[in-house]
Amino acid sequence: MSHRLIYFGLSFFMISCGDPAETINVNKTERIPVVLEDDELFASNKVLAFLQNEKKFIEDANAFFLKGINSFRNKKDLDSADYYLRKSILKEPTARAYFELGNLYQNKKKFGEALLAYDLAEQLDYKPFSKLLYNKSCLYSIQEKNEMSGKYLEYAIQAGYNNIEHIAKDSDLKSLRESHYYNEAVERGLRGTSDAKNLFWLSFKKEFGPANFPQKLKQSMNIEELNALKYISFDFEKYISEMRNEEFSREVSKGFYYFSQPYETEKFVALIYVVKDEFMGELAPLTYRMATFTHEGKLIDKKDIAGSSNYSEELKEATLTKNRVINVKYFKPIYKEDPDLNGFYDNEIIKKNLLGSTTITISANGKIVEESLKNAN
Repeated sequence: MSHRLIYFGLSFFMISCGDPAETINVNKTERIPVVLEDDELFASNKVLAFLQNEKKFIEDANAFFLKGINSFRNKKDLDSADYYLRKSILKEPTARAYFELGNLYQNKKKFGEALLAYDLAEQLDYKPFSKLLYNKSCLYSIQEKNEMSGKYLEYAIQAGYNNIEHIAKDSDLKSLRESHYYNEAVERGLRGTSDAKNLFWLSFKKEFGPANFPQKLKQSMNIEELNALKYISFDFEKYISEMRNEEFSREVSKGFYYFSQPYETEKFVALIYVVKDEFMGELAPLTYRMATFTHEGKLIDKKDIAGSSNYSEELKEATLTKNRVINVKYFKPIYKEDPDLNGFYDNEIIKKNLLGSTTITISANGKIVEESLKNAN
């Protein structure tokens, strides 16, 4: 049976992600349930939205967590541990439960799930951060992905993991130690231990949760999802250069929010953040912007991949897949009243006309490439 968390919130619709001919109201609100299913355990935006709930189930979550740890550490019953840790998260998601679930899946050789669990533990601010980074290094080494393993070992040391003796003996790092990436990672890590620049990049990157594929970028969010979006401080304008225009303007109209980290390879990290017009409040259209970076935080490329910046523009809806392919559809919104006479606010969108579609891919070196638009028939 599927375990689920259900919470309720006000939901409003700016633009639908459904059929182009459906009717959408931008001015109506209704109370609907928002559900996190078993198979959505790693949907970071839903997890964060659930954590906005006033009603908590901490005692139940703790009870399941302890049963899971007992099954994992003492009884060596991995299936039972899996069941209880997931139950704990579905009652009340915590960083420690996701961290232990990552450890469990690493033991079960479910490496993809292990990485997702570690990513969510990171987003929920697991402490010590250095231990989480170290475990990621081990995860990549076990898979013989030594370049990535070296990157995360370097990160871990920079973040304060200083048990060099354990690093030299840990069987999980055997593959890494047998590669040339090992000595490089340790040396760079030790040199960067007090490097504020490296730690600053890590503190920015860790706020982007994992993507739950296929990840759909939609124009509408319910009130809990919007409230769960975490604001990106202007301190990080080094990585989001367009924030500078807002920071030094007299009217700081744009807000920037963490969304997800869908892709990470040996060569780049892809991050998605949401841009929203703060003056329009809850009804503001959303723009989803992807930026790719080197592992040192240097920008490679940037592109708006979904949404729109205002209601007069065409709308883009996108679906991200695991293989770094993004399917995008373009729509023209049709309003109930003439926007030139009545404006866009409180103006019902009665349908969306499909204009065409395209595909966005991310190259091996992190470049974001969009194919030519294919017009709809």
